[in-house]
Amino acid sequence: MEGNVVGGSAMAGLDFSPVITALTTAVTPAQIISLVTQIIAFGIPFVFMWFGIRKLVKIFRSAVMGGRITV
Repeated sequence: MEGNVVGGSAMAGLDFSPVITALTTAVTPAQIISLVTQIIAFGIPFVFMWFGIRKLVKIFRSAVMGGRITV
């Protein structure tokens, strides 16, 4: 496996500048910000649902263990 590498590193001869240039021109900062805000807006209801389910489970457990319902 080491016989295939000449001159220290096999990655040294690769030029990624065309790929980097293509990516930076294809994706703008406004698109990245828009994507992040959409992900956050999509996730907020799931966070509230998680806390709501935890609250309901706590209410149910205290009702079963303690014999009364408190909100």
